[in-house]
Amino acid sequence: MRKGALTLLLLLAPGLAQPLPHALKKAPEMAAVVTARLEYQAKQKDLDRTLQDPLRTALAELQARQARDLAEARLKRALAQAESEIVSAYTQAFEALLQVGLAEKAVEVAELGLKATEIRLKGGGATSLDLLEAQNRLLEARKNLELAQRGRDSALANLANLVGDWKPESVGELPSLPGPEVVETLLGEQADLLQLRQSLELLRFQRGLMDESFVPRKEIEALEDQIRTLETNLANLERSLRLGLEARFRQLSPLLQGVRTAEEAYRAAGERYRAEEKRFQAGLVSRLGLLQQELALKQAELSWEQAKHAYLKAYYGLLASR
Repeated sequence: MRKGALTLLLLLAPGLAQPLPHALKKAPEMAAVVTARLEYQAKQKDLDRTLQDPLRTALAELQARQARDLAEARLKRALAQAESEIVSAYTQAFEALLQVGLAEKAVEVAELGLKATEIRLKGGGATSLDLLEAQNRLLEARKNLELAQRGRDSALANLANLVGDWKPESVGELPSLPGPEVVETLLGEQADLLQLRQSLELLRFQRGLMDESFVPRKEIEALEDQIRTLETNLANLERSLRLGLEARFRQLSPLLQGVRTAEEAYRAAGERYRAEEKRFQAGLVSRLGLLQQELALKQAELSWEQAKHAYLKAYYGLLASR
């Protein structure tokens, strides 16, 4: 590939916490990327052969260059889409692991709550209805745990299909918010838009070869009509793609702010848990109260990870919109 072909991806995808960066390194091995790379290499060889031909025409060289450039753009898009797919599967798998941990803690809380209700019932501090409600909470918690375990197995299998056996971990550092110029950069490399630009360039080139002394005016006008139609189609597509990219870009800042808010909530939950732990050690709260605070901490952790994942998926989804 030509130097700088993947410059945008390298600039916009700084290193993240392990092991997500290693998972992303699997993207070039995915089938769609391999196919696109082979196509690019074939078009590059075609261009090399064309340039070595001393009898080549300007039209043949233009077509060969266009074919190579379009194959390169499609390769970059395939790679970006593969990375986006890996990020989505990776984050889903890690969330599924957290969901299991949360569900296990909920079962522990429900079991202890049922025991406490049984004791209160014997002492006259609870009713049969209270006992039934505690039993139902435990049944619901166990059912949620089973669902979470199935979701975890499915998510891990999906991730394994993409990158092999992988144990996802929390993402520590998120990629920085890109500047608004990313929209223009992605538009300039958008494969469908490039294909239309190339078609227009080719028609204009062909029009330049026409000599009105030898070509019927009717043929010239027909070609000019095609050029005008293609110019309109190109402008409409560029407008539509720009709106889509701008919308995706505008999502990033609020999502990143959501990460900060969720992190603050998680830290606050941690402080509350540590305070509750001290109170438990001092005999001021029950074991059930401490477990409930730990459950709240796990829920806050899941919310924080989900916020990070939402930003990551939007970020890589933007890069894949090319």
